[in-house]
Amino acid sequence: MRIIHVAQFLGIGGLEKIIYHIALEQQKRGHLVEIYIYDHERTWVQFFRDSGLTVVTPKLKKPGYDLELLSRMNNDLFDADVIHSHDLNPLMYLGPLSLWKKLTFQKRPKLIHTTHGLDHVDNYPRGKLYQKIFSRLADKMIAVSEKIGKFYLEDIGLSATKVAVIQNGISTYEGVIETSMRAEKKEWIAKRHGLDLNRPIVLSLSRVVPLKDQKFLMMMFKERPGLQLIIAGPPSDQAYYDELKKLEDADIKLIGSQELVLEYNMGSDMYVSASTHEGIPVAVLEAMAVETPCLISDIPGHVTLLKYGPYVQTYKLGDAKDFLAKLDSMFGNYNEAMVNAKKARTLVVDHYSVKQMVNKYLQVYE
Repeated sequence: MRIIHVAQFLGIGGLEKIIYHIALEQQKRGHLVEIYIYDHERTWVQFFRDSGLTVVTPKLKKPGYDLELLSRMNNDLFDADVIHSHDLNPLMYLGPLSLWKKLTFQKRPKLIHTTHGLDHVDNYPRGKLYQKIFSRLADKMIAVSEKIGKFYLEDIGLSATKVAVIQNGISTYEGVIETSMRAEKKEWIAKRHGLDLNRPIVLSLSRVVPLKDQKFLMMMFKERPGLQLIIAGPPSDQAYYDELKKLEDADIKLIGSQELVLEYNMGSDMYVSASTHEGIPVAVLEAMAVETPCLISDIPGHVTLLKYGPYVQTYKLGDAKDFLAKLDSMFGNYNEAMVNAKKARTLVVDHYSVKQMVNKYLQVYE
């Protein structure tokens, strides 16, 4: 089967990681897989190519709705068996093209679309209108969480046969995680970023944008000077990033985009998130997969992880008192936190593996 994944950008983030894991697993199973990226953010293109994936980078999209891009996509993509688009912008081109092929009785690939989040609906006035128009043009709409699936059924009005929920999955570390391995990774982090090896190092990893509320985390850790916080991720909102830079100190650091995610997770004493919206949170799953205790906001995407057991700790979104109380409790009972972290790893392997995710996608493709 020839499968083409289409996304606007290929930066460093959760959506891109999911495309990466899906494409690699599909390629391992003998499918011909390509990734088509048509806008300016292409930071991870070479990383994907170095991993053996085919990434097509056509002429950059023009500002606004680009009719030339519409024509290029028609020429480049529609001899595939499946086109799999990710988030709204590609669907705004692929949906009309697919409809035109259907109305003119031309052969067309199956168009599958995955919605990884709803921030475009929350933050852009026309977001919901565009969803109402273009969602109907895909053969199947995939939601990565029950909340997103409910949005398509109740707010957009799609039929139940049109919508499926496929939760995100990740590739998991398969070996035994020894205490010595964690210590080695922590030493590496401490040396790399000028941190104190003898004090806890706490990690948060995501795009640096208001939606993820890294400012809340930085303010909280200023209340706990014995702890050290590193925030990894690319700045997707430069004004916000500049504001956060002013809050940095010797123990609270913004470290930018990082590709060695496993090393950072394994070497950190805890993972924290103040995110205000997630589907199924890839970054949290990655921390869980290497037995790193997690303290995360009680948004629906995070609370979903409690479905199979209380192995991550949640706090009330934006509640400083609750966050600090839970943080203190976890470090005060760290052995218990590590026991839960080991159980959390099993949860990820059993319910959020990339193999299970890809099996479900291939069923939809067929």
